[in-house]
Amino acid sequence: MLATFYQQFEEKLHQDGIVTKSGWQTHAGQRFFYVSSTLPAPSLTKRLMETGECLTSDTKLKPECIYVRSQETSHVYRFRFLVPNEKQFCCGNLCEDCFLLREKNTP
Repeated sequence: MLATFYQQFEEKLHQDGIVTKSGWQTHAGQRFFYVSSTLPAPSLTKRLMETGECLTSDTKLKPECIYVRSQETSHVYRFRFLVPNEKQFCCGNLCEDCFLLREKNTP
């Protein structure tokens, strides 16, 4: 499921003309987003976050965008969609944040 978010994210950036070339690479278990854009790094970072937030607005996912480096019009970011760090099951240890103690209407 997460793979589709990364694909949609990249497609949306190209459709909106934010980036001209892009690709993903994994180094040391971390996913890096390599992009070419005429926007300066601070503006591009903002646009990447806005696009990520737009795609995840109806989900529990949250985008995280960390600037790494730039060289002329090429930029590198550590970008990922984060899954919330909350319990999704009962472990049987009677934790105070137990999944079973949540109200039924809470998303």
